[in-house]
Amino acid sequence: MSNRKRLAREHLEYYLTYLMLAYRRLFFITGLLLLIYAFTTMFINQTSGILTMIPAIYLLLLSNSYNIIVYTARLGAWIGILWRQDD
Repeated sequence: MSNRKRLAREHLEYYLTYLMLAYRRLFFITGLLLLIYAFTTMFINQTSGILTMIPAIYLLLLSNSYNIIVYTARLGAWIGILWRQDD
């Protein structure tokens, strides 16, 4: 990996980290609403309730854990740089 590509990935990682830190409260509210929706859906269909609960738990973890934010930003930066062509 060239130095230029690594620097672009690191800058994107920093940007995504600060962006997710700015929207922590929104992640928390969305996670709570999705968790309530998952619990109410479980009474009708247990499979869809469990599948809805997975993103709700991830959003709640994202709103409360700095490490989860950093790892998500790293994954997002890696995916963002994956197919980029440097000429």
